[in-house]
Amino acid sequence: MNKSYSIRHLATRMIRTMSSRLALGLIIIVIALLSFSSVLFSGTPYNDVYYPDLLSPSDQIYNPDPLAELEPRKPLRHSYQELYRLPSKFMLNEDGRAPVTVIIHPEDYGTGLAGQITAMLAQTDQPQAIWITTTEETVSEAQEAVRLAMDERVSMRIVDKQDPWFHVARQASSEFFLLMENGVLPGSHYLGTVLRLAHTPEYSRALLGSHGTVLTTTPENVLDSDLDIKCLPHTDSHGQVRATETVDVLSDIWFGRTEALELMSLEPWSTTGKVPLSIYLSTLLRYYGAIQSIVVANDPRNLATWGDTRTKNEPPTFCTKVQKLYKESSTWHSWIERGRALVSQHERLSSLVVFLSSMEEAILVKDLICRWSLSPDLSVHVAVAGTHRGLGRKEFAHLLPSEGCHVGVYDLKLSYSPRNPTELESARLAAEVSVNTFHLISSLRPKVLFYLQEPSSVFSEGLDVAKARSKTPAIVLKPEDIEHVRWLPDLSIKALENWNTPQVKLVVITNNRPGSCIRLLRSLTHAHYLNDQVSLTLNMDAEADRVTIQMAGSFQWSFGEKFMRHRVRRGGLMLAVVEAWYPQGNHEYAVLLEDDVEVSPLFYTWIKYNILRYRYSADSHLYQRMFGVSMYSQKFVETHLAGRAPFNPEDIFIETPEYELRTPFLLQLPCSWGAVYFPEHWREFHEYVADRLLDIEWNKTSLQSVQIPNSRTNRWSNSWKKLFIEMIYMRGYVMLYPNFFNFTSFSTNHLEWGTHTKQQRNSAGTFLVPLMTDSERLLDDLPNRRLPDWDSLPVLDLWANLATSAELIKRGRALQEQLNPCLLRNSRNEVIWEGQEKDLKCAKTQPYYSTHTTPLPKTTATPATAIESISISAMSVDPLNAGSPTAYGGSYATPQPTPVAAPIDIVANGLPLPSNRRSAVPSPTAV
Repeated sequence: MNKSYSIRHLATRMIRTMSSRLALGLIIIVIALLSFSSVLFSGTPYNDVYYPDLLSPSDQIYNPDPLAELEPRKPLRHSYQELYRLPSKFMLNEDGRAPVTVIIHPEDYGTGLAGQITAMLAQTDQPQAIWITTTEETVSEAQEAVRLAMDERVSMRIVDKQDPWFHVARQASSEFFLLMENGVLPGSHYLGTVLRLAHTPEYSRALLGSHGTVLTTTPENVLDSDLDIKCLPHTDSHGQVRATETVDVLSDIWFGRTEALELMSLEPWSTTGKVPLSIYLSTLLRYYGAIQSIVVANDPRNLATWGDTRTKNEPPTFCTKVQKLYKESSTWHSWIERGRALVSQHERLSSLVVFLSSMEEAILVKDLICRWSLSPDLSVHVAVAGTHRGLGRKEFAHLLPSEGCHVGVYDLKLSYSPRNPTELESARLAAEVSVNTFHLISSLRPKVLFYLQEPSSVFSEGLDVAKARSKTPAIVLKPEDIEHVRWLPDLSIKALENWNTPQVKLVVITNNRPGSCIRLLRSLTHAHYLNDQVSLTLNMDAEADRVTIQMAGSFQWSFGEKFMRHRVRRGGLMLAVVEAWYPQGNHEYAVLLEDDVEVSPLFYTWIKYNILRYRYSADSHLYQRMFGVSMYSQKFVETHLAGRAPFNPEDIFIETPEYELRTPFLLQLPCSWGAVYFPEHWREFHEYVADRLLDIEWNKTSLQSVQIPNSRTNRWSNSWKKLFIEMIYMRGYVMLYPNFFNFTSFSTNHLEWGTHTKQQRNSAGTFLVPLMTDSERLLDDLPNRRLPDWDSLPVLDLWANLATSAELIKRGRALQEQLNPCLLRNSRNEVIWEGQEKDLKCAKTQPYYSTHTTPLPKTTATPATAIESISISAMSVDPLNAGSPTAYGGSYATPQPTPVAAPIDIVANGLPLPSNRRSAVPSPTAV
């Protein structure tokens, strides 16, 4: 028994030993296979692989890879009742009409068109205008329909057969457009419904309609003849749409903002193979402007809320048409592919990686990280230096709140760093940082990197090398800059990628006031430049005194390059400003500063925030009519016929509930007391000034001065600002102005004693404003602590009255048509604006009169209440010595012009007077 027991015991031990060895061998094989597969899929050699230490599931803190378990973003869905519970800022105009132009493309010009006109005239919210599109062959039929309508708002728009009918919508001066075709008959509440939605945060940037299609094809079968589509409204539910739904294509009826149609110029319809309007409009706005197409819910119990009342008894056929068009034409398959991604395809989120080297940095940046993590379009990852450097994954996790901060955390496991490392130890540590961070960047492939740069920091040096090697855009700030960039999470990923793209130059214009100039330079030195390289140029006129020249030469500028320019012949303020800067490219910006200006420490922060927000966002094409950003808050408007009048935007916005009291605004006036100007518009201004100076016969004849209708711009004589106003009026350009409490600004003017201010010195305090010094207050005063969307910015015209961008463009074109008879016109004597918008004058090679046979616009009698004039004054002035006798100050003397002829007033017919719906300016008072 003992022998058999020993054999059994030995056998058992052998089996257990073999089992343990077999298990160990299997574990080794599995680890090897995993390691090999990691190397294989990472595309890097085995001996060069670095695996960052992720948070394990047992930590139960954050998902190490938010992309892994991310669900596709769900589009907005609201029932009709829920839509009406959304807060909306919609208000009718004071005349009781809605700011909408309706454009109808009729199937027939008989009962079908009559029914559509009747449906629009029966709307509870009446449109501003109703246009009927027609060709030359159907003019008489359209005229009959207009006559029967018996309403002055109904008119015709003639289009060529070869041109798309919907392009006439770009001519509308209203804020919104409504396109209708295929005989749709909207219910009487439909226009009011979409207008209300367009003023809600959820749907303010959407293209709205009542018929839509969701395309469920995939890239693999996108070229198949069969197209699987989902139609709204459903044919089996008698035209009901129970909830709003995001779609790929809208058909038959489209409602949106008129300014969004500017995107058509980026890809004209004629270059697309003439795709159907339903495909073209939805895809174009989504592709270039991130504008979604949404089918609006209706009330099944109330036919008046439907987008097409015919669907109650006649199911829509547009789905069948789309399917047929898709089978018959392959020219727009790629267009469906572009637009389809909006709904059917989940796009991978852009990722951002934040590198932290110490607990101090983590405390400083944690709020930014959490706010970034809340963005639905951004995946945030944080790489910490490691426990040996005082910041491991668990230490960082304890800093963050338990909710509302979803980030991936990676431990770089860097080696211990002695307090005073040797040069060799520093080099080794920098190399370790560079290698480890580069492998993490290669794995995550982020769009943007973010880290802090501290002096003599080995961690920063290693990150700089990894950034350069990976060629990934990076935001690199100093620790003291963090409090001034709390607005970073408000920027889009595209704006963050372009953090280093805009190059801002500071241009100081001075002459013989060294005390004023040194005050300005000191204020520039105390500003926060967010670790950017900012160049400084000092422009001195020929009369600059020795003290000014010596001061400029000895002044030390530590934020970038310093340049000095000295004129040998006196140019005067106009040429001093115009010639102070010429942009080298479309990413170079200039802050123009006269020497009696003083700036806030936060002026560069304000400029950078605005440029990135409005110039480098996904829909930056909509902002092309903004020519700059002012640092100064206007307290007066000087373009009124009665002279200078006090101005406070509060007087406008307190009576306009759709705008926040402290919202920044767009004004059709340039600021000469501290502003940043954009490159395209300044180059255009140079061309305009050159054309105007060519009209002068030097020292003999006169400069013909155009007076903008119903304004006092001529009071500035031949100043650069007067010429700039001429140009921006005809182009419909605007500048963004701050609107903080008590006119707090990022620059102020001391109205120093000079040739042009001797009589106004006692009023200097009137123009002084407080300077912004608190970054928190900057955000606190903004609506929702951020710069508003472009659609939410109020637009004020040359006289500081509320207007729309479309209205400004229309007024400018009206004046431009009268001043430029060389504009090309079509067979109906209408100006072809596309390609000619910047032709402010006839070409230099042509005489000022038209050389083609197109007749000039007919002039008709103008009512006495709408008379406006263009003043052409003859002056004997040396343009090189022309100064600027303006209340905005100036550094130079101005010889008084000697009139050689009395001013001539020419009645300009058809120019719109500014709207006085809400008076923006109190009664004028002398200053």
